[in-house]
Amino acid sequence: MSGKKTTRSSRKKRSKNPCKDCIPAKCCMYYSVEIDEPESTEDYDDMLWIIAHKDTEIYVNEGRWFVMVRNSCRFYDPEKGCLIYPKRPRICREHSIEDCEYFSDYDFDLHFHSYEELERYIRLNNLM
Repeated sequence: MSGKKTTRSSRKKRSKNPCKDCIPAKCCMYYSVEIDEPESTEDYDDMLWIIAHKDTEIYVNEGRWFVMVRNSCRFYDPEKGCLIYPKRPRICREHSIEDCEYFSDYDFDLHFHSYEELERYIRLNNLM
């Protein structure tokens, strides 16, 4: 047993939810998954198929490619915040205040919001 005494106030500080005032919670409004960097005509054609789906975007961040799906978490409540905060998934637990998008906009190397934007990029760069 350690000699350090845990007080009620120190327990309270440790369990504080730093996200409780984050409305709207940007990180709860989408998910993204890393994808392989496109290397062929077929890869770019597949990316066009992906981004043709509703609420889907593609972005490049620090040279890595991602698909973003703008679909909110089913456990996020606009008034109460995260309904499962104490037992939220690892990805949510590891999302730090330093990485939080709440105070800033996304700053990606490339960001395609639509089929047309990606198609224009492909055409201008002779990728297909």
